[in-house]
Amino acid sequence: MTQKIASDTTAGFVTNPSQRLLTHTVKIADPTAAPYGKKMVLMRQVIGEELRRRRNEQSRTLRDVSRDAQVSLGYLSELERGQKEASSELLAAVCSALDTPLSSLLAGVSTEVARREAMLADRASFSIV
Repeated sequence: MTQKIASDTTAGFVTNPSQRLLTHTVKIADPTAAPYGKKMVLMRQVIGEELRRRRNEQSRTLRDVSRDAQVSLGYLSELERGQKEASSELLAAVCSALDTPLSSLLAGVSTEVARREAMLADRASFSIV
């Protein structure tokens, strides 16, 4: 007596049809929500906003900056939208293309993070339980 082995290529494994398949649902947490429902500030978003602000102040296009920084246009766009984490090397290249010191960019980011944290703290102190 031979048993057929079914292949589930979408899951990437082989199963015996007589075995029960277990499925799991994984809930991915909201990246802006910290434990216990508190909000948090994401550095990648603030860095992206600061890069975009500085680029727009210079009236430069994404294409301009991506060429000068030798970073793909799509990746730079994702950075500015806060969808990608930037390495220190990448940030240095983009800052160089924007003719902006890295320390200046990070100081602006630090100020904005502090402002947002203060706003979140104020909201938390006024929340109704």
